[in-house]
Amino acid sequence: MTTDRLNLLEVKDLVQYFELPLSWVDKCLGKERRLVHAVNGVSFEIEPGEVFSLVGESGCGKSTIARTVVRLLAPRSGEIVFEGKEIGRLNDRELRPVRREIQMVFQNPYASLDPRQRVGEILMEPLLFHGIAESKEEAVERVSRLMDIIGLHRDQADRYPHQFSGGQRQRVGIARALATNPKLIVADEPVSALDVSIQAQILNLMMDLRREFHLSYLFISHNLAVVRHVTDRVGIMYLGFIVEQARCDDIFERPLHPYTQALLDAAPSVDKSRIQAPLSGDVPSPMILPPGCVFASRCPRREKLCDEERPTLKKTGLRQVACHFAEC
Repeated sequence: MTTDRLNLLEVKDLVQYFELPLSWVDKCLGKERRLVHAVNGVSFEIEPGEVFSLVGESGCGKSTIARTVVRLLAPRSGEIVFEGKEIGRLNDRELRPVRREIQMVFQNPYASLDPRQRVGEILMEPLLFHGIAESKEEAVERVSRLMDIIGLHRDQADRYPHQFSGGQRQRVGIARALATNPKLIVADEPVSALDVSIQAQILNLMMDLRREFHLSYLFISHNLAVVRHVTDRVGIMYLGFIVEQARCDDIFERPLHPYTQALLDAAPSVDKSRIQAPLSGDVPSPMILPPGCVFASRCPRREKLCDEERPTLKKTGLRQVACHFAEC
């Protein structure tokens, strides 16, 4: 990262956990509450116009980070700094202008659109709510322009979501996010629910919008081929921790963390010059994190130190790696 530009978003030591409800028997027995540790001290930055991706297996915490950044969830601790202002503790009233600047594209285009509303109404809602359009007539014109931008016909604004294909619905979801003229879009697995033939069209649309409107993206994905197509920098997540963070080309050409290497070896479209045995061992429970490295139980480089001391992200050139024995 360069230091001569103000970061658009800075996430600092973010912690997010969820409390599991106790049964009445557990309460009678005086058992302590059980916590699922979803995000454990994660930090990263996004510059204006940059695409930063979080990658990892399901359950690693990347979608929880996305929902916390847009403040669908309040952080347990840590900071979320947007344009120099800490937004992690703002109330609903204080968050309103921030929500205009940070929008989200959800994974499932079938569930994220209200089936009772026409597409025009879906797109008009944020325009009127945030006062971007001063009248319904102006909102209608802006909706027409949004339909043009995302590649749908203007007259399709009168249709309901069920009358569109999955790819078209996701275009509507992108248009809804774009309606408020945001600076940051958080895209949570935006193409994973779509046919492979449609995924490239949606990704190309998002990158075209990035250039046209100077957007920044926090991009959430488990698909390395998708990430390589759109990303400037990547954070690799495992069990709520970022274990490696670097420029996209560096991650793909020379991964340093053994988990990053395992992800690349398992990806069908990535170069197979590095041959590594499939990962074995069990994933630790997010309710009981081990005292040492969270990846130790599956790591081919495991040493005694790995079980005793948790590695922190250490800078290695322009990247950061959390491994005692990273191949620097």
